[in-house]
Amino acid sequence: MYVPGTILMWLAFVAGIASTITYGLSIRHAEKWRSPARQAYVLMTAAIVLASIILMYLLVTHDYRLHYVWAYSDNMLPLHYLLSTFWAGQEGSFLLWVFLGAWLGLFLIYQSGRQEPRVMLVYNLNNLFLMILLIKQSPFHMSAVAPADGNGMNMLLQDPWMAIHPPIVFLGYAAYAIPFAFAINALWSRDYDGWIK
Repeated sequence: MYVPGTILMWLAFVAGIASTITYGLSIRHAEKWRSPARQAYVLMTAAIVLASIILMYLLVTHDYRLHYVWAYSDNMLPLHYLLSTFWAGQEGSFLLWVFLGAWLGLFLIYQSGRQEPRVMLVYNLNNLFLMILLIKQSPFHMSAVAPADGNGMNMLLQDPWMAIHPPIVFLGYAAYAIPFAFAINALWSRDYDGWIK
């Protein structure tokens, strides 16, 4: 395991759990628990952002000690494809999904108004399930030996659309969790019409 990245992923997961629990507590005691819930969410987001920056740095610097870097990049890839290797594999795609979801959650905190505790509790659960996958299948696994060159990106993925299509798709996936969280809140609070506004 690449220790800094692994620690950040665990920190994000623990902060996400803390945010979820404190949002649950803030349903009844908003004045006491809403601020700690927000702080834990911001900590989770910061850890995810730092883990993403580290992975991107390792990709750009061709650090083949990481299995993920070796599996999806090589020394001959142009920069735009090298950046695209971030989401070329399943682990990186999940990290991109969580990264975008965490940023959208910051917007959601300040736009959900009085519905914030329940909406963010549901939204956090979505992110936590993705982080469980990332902890199990981490992009920060180390290789036994660091080769001089990587395996390279799949030739089918070496297309200019690879640079923009997956981030847009995963932004959509992450954004779908927002109406889902509002819909679950509407069922929970029995406000079946008001949430649509």
